[in-house]
Amino acid sequence: MIKFVCKGFYGSSRKTWHGYISKLVYMGSHLEISIVLSQPITACVCKTLSGFFVYFAHYECGVNLGSLFDIDGNYGRLAAIFDDKDAFTVAYAISKVGDLLSSSRNKRITACYREEDLPF
Repeated sequence: MIKFVCKGFYGSSRKTWHGYISKLVYMGSHLEISIVLSQPITACVCKTLSGFFVYFAHYECGVNLGSLFDIDGNYGRLAAIFDDKDAFTVAYAISKVGDLLSSSRNKRITACYREEDLPF
């Protein structure tokens, strides 16, 4: 379980609370994040040509994100799906593990074979 601190305005004041990621699966092309809210949700985050995209299968909707680390910007987009506290929690969860997708990975080296070495 990954624990992180969330800060944001909801209600009438600025509050601080803890958020939790109960499961994280890195598939190479995308992340599946299980975030503990009032009901646990799964967010699938993937990299696209224009930035990033997060999809919530339970809600059958998703949003485009310009950056995984822009919490205020992502909060604004996620507020269309979640209430204020949950939108901040999801934005913080994505930024907590976003470096897995945003950093470049080592490229595979293709093996070179001569035609006479191939079995067919």
